[in-house]
Amino acid sequence: MGILVADSGGTKTDWVHLEENDINYFSGGGLHPAYMTIDQIADEIESSVPVTPKRIFFYGAGCHGPGPVEKIEKSIHHVFPGVRVMISDDLTGVARAHLQQSTGFIAALGTGSICGRYESGEIVQRSAAMGYAIGDEGSAADLGRKILKAYFRDTLDPETAKLTRKRLENDSYSEWMGRIYTSKRPNKELAAVAGKVFIEPLTNQLQDIITLGFLEFIDSQFSTIFTDRGGEVVCTGTVAVAHEELLKKAFTTRGFEKITIKENVIEGLARYHQQEKQ
Repeated sequence: MGILVADSGGTKTDWVHLEENDINYFSGGGLHPAYMTIDQIADEIESSVPVTPKRIFFYGAGCHGPGPVEKIEKSIHHVFPGVRVMISDDLTGVARAHLQQSTGFIAALGTGSICGRYESGEIVQRSAAMGYAIGDEGSAADLGRKILKAYFRDTLDPETAKLTRKRLENDSYSEWMGRIYTSKRPNKELAAVAGKVFIEPLTNQLQDIITLGFLEFIDSQFSTIFTDRGGEVVCTGTVAVAHEELLKKAFTTRGFEKITIKENVIEGLARYHQQEKQ
């Protein structure tokens, strides 16, 4: 079969290589076309992928529109000249992984956030995610931004402030601002903040901040494409999985009833492309 499938987010890329009687999984760094050059993407692929495929299906964050798609395609052909490549955005990837050939709604909350309506193997309607600087509500980058603002503006209660200070390793305001604003990947830096702070045990205020992000995601993104509150919703992504109960509660608060949280996108994509070849 010789098919290589990639699920690439803002932080990491999961790969699976499909042969007739063999499946191999491996991982590498994120391959976001908005923040990396063609050479950087090609170098990361070359260092992460130990196989030579006949065909590649690449699902990636930021791969919506001709410019980013062309950039990823050129990068892949630097490493694998002449290979057949199909490139789609990460939302299509998670929908195919978790909905396969069914019809439904998908919400992805990881480093960024986005959602869409899925039919016959394709996303037919999507939210305007707008990236970490404007949108991406409920994402790791959004939660990182929220906790830094609350911490350095002294709006946290004493218990939460103490815990946040410890988890941020007592780094100063100037250190954090320098780290974020000089970074080539500020969204990744903000997501890393969320990964440090929003871990168990969570204070009530930390839970409230997470819930606020989820409600903003539902109100600003999800509700723009989903009006049937009785329909089924599949949520995925590192933030959705890490804070499953809070996410379900937020959806319930807004009147959505059938909420499922799923992970292992790359395994679902392996099943999708194996079935496609049968």
